[in-house]
Amino acid sequence: MKKNAGRILTALLLTGTLAFGTAPGISAEKLTSENCYIYVSLDGVSVRKGPGTEYDKIGTIKKKGKVTYVGEKLDKNYIPWYKIKFKNGKTGWITSDFSRRYIKESALPEIEDAEEFISDGSAYGNILEQISASAEKYEAIGVQVSVIRGSDGEAFNWAYGWADYGSREMTVDSKMRSASLSKVATAICAVKMEEQGTIDLGKNIAKYWGIDIPKKISMKTLLTHTSTLYNLSPKASVEETAEQLKTSYSFNKKKKVGKSSSFEYNNYASSIAATTLELASGIPLEEYARDNLFSFLGGDLSYFPGNIKDTDKLITHYDYDHSVELLPETAKKMVFTGNIGDHSGNYIGGLTGSASDIAKMFSMLANDGVYGNNRILSETSVEALEKKYFTAKEYGGKFKQCLTLRYGSNFYGTKGIYYHTGNAYGIVSLASYDPVTKNTVVVMTSGAKQSRDKNGIYKICAEITKAAYKNIDKL
Repeated sequence: MKKNAGRILTALLLTGTLAFGTAPGISAEKLTSENCYIYVSLDGVSVRKGPGTEYDKIGTIKKKGKVTYVGEKLDKNYIPWYKIKFKNGKTGWITSDFSRRYIKESALPEIEDAEEFISDGSAYGNILEQISASAEKYEAIGVQVSVIRGSDGEAFNWAYGWADYGSREMTVDSKMRSASLSKVATAICAVKMEEQGTIDLGKNIAKYWGIDIPKKISMKTLLTHTSTLYNLSPKASVEETAEQLKTSYSFNKKKKVGKSSSFEYNNYASSIAATTLELASGIPLEEYARDNLFSFLGGDLSYFPGNIKDTDKLITHYDYDHSVELLPETAKKMVFTGNIGDHSGNYIGGLTGSASDIAKMFSMLANDGVYGNNRILSETSVEALEKKYFTAKEYGGKFKQCLTLRYGSNFYGTKGIYYHTGNAYGIVSLASYDPVTKNTVVVMTSGAKQSRDKNGIYKICAEITKAAYKNIDKL
């Protein structure tokens, strides 16, 4: 798909459609060995009898390269495994951690070039022009943008490109995983539980786990990435995770809990935070978030793609090299099981919805805990989320680390924004709000190049966000 990158975009906009024609593409649900292959990216990748590490190893792929794709299944952690076939006819399974699925060049649909969009000088046209230009520059397959004007709460939404390359266009209602924007939803649930008296975010989490933990870590240190836990792989059950937490080998002995010098972005620590909330409340976080957050926003959000209301709106997730990261039919199988501690990885990157769904959540924070006629958080809880603990640096950028949120001064034409980025399954995202104007901007992309700007933020998201903040009050 890389060779065709300049020819893969189409725009679906509120003002009309800029399209290429209707050449049918490959149905994402019907990828076969005839139209795609698996590329193994490392030497010595293990081949197993079934889709998971619990199955016996039956061989090794000695050198990286192409292998024949047969099918795929999810393991108990919702990691896709690919069934592959060798020249001798034997089959086996390899993890997607070390391999990608590519559509064969010969199977790609022919799509005409998009017309260049030039703004008419209006605020709406200026944002639209930037979306179009950035999408083409960074070779995105699909883009969604949502802005909510803080002064009156009016929302504006755009969609650009493909939900399935060549066959199904992206719309403002298309659904995708938001990646690490999920962590903000988890932090919102955390301060809500503290507001309700369910948890104390400053207490040692050992109180809620009922085990001895080598270091005294709290929800605050987990949510500010200063717990000193190593960035381990989340386990599929609370019992397995507890075994990890009990050992000193899970912690960096050289670092001190809660210190700014211990800052290191940590997915595993975020998964521990999510499970701690479940243990403290006795309620699976998916259910708690639905009843205390998602239901008040009026959107279609879930930590589990298969649990959103309209799974037919799920997109195919493409990575930066346009390999297929996640199919709709696979995402539909990622469902909530109902057990505390199961699939904690979904709480760090699985939140699924549209850009407009995510924008409602961030707009609630911009408006001190209120969305529409619903007070979801107290002002005190929002202040807790926005508290600036220390200055951190990452990917060349500098920011204030808050309770999961980050704060950047003088970002993108504002005096400052609270924000979070996301990157998983090929989705690159940025959600932010200006606490002064109350304006909210969310950008979610699929298949885009992942270069970063001076703030450490993905350029495609940063450029569109800057245009949105510059023009939003004139919409």
